[in-house]
Amino acid sequence: MRLLGIMLPLLVSMSLLSGCNEKEKFIVYGSPENEEEVEAILKEHDFVDKTTVIEYDDSMLVAVQIKPWDKWKKAKLEKKLQKEFDEKYPNKEVLVSADYKIFYEANKIKKDKIEDNKLSDKIKELKELAKEES
Repeated sequence: MRLLGIMLPLLVSMSLLSGCNEKEKFIVYGSPENEEEVEAILKEHDFVDKTTVIEYDDSMLVAVQIKPWDKWKKAKLEKKLQKEFDEKYPNKEVLVSADYKIFYEANKIKKDKIEDNKLSDKIKELKELAKEES
């Protein structure tokens, strides 16, 4: 019985720590020329929970999930990230979205490993979808 009292907290803490995998939180897909730079921008904001970034030629889609405590100010945080990415990459067409549908579709692109020739069309679709919902 005493062994169970010691092992149970250890197992719980190990399972919680195993869920903290940084690789799963920040995903860059496409032609990532500046993956470390993009990841650094996103990691410096503590309100960002998970992201998927899709880069293709002169376009970049940054789909983010905001942490639950910050969801009530999602639009403000989305604009803050958009401004930061626009300043950092003035030559790229950047779209930052905190909408879950955009995040889901961006992950689907990564999972399906869409080819470069279809990637541009898919990014355009997602940008149109983001404009419709906002």
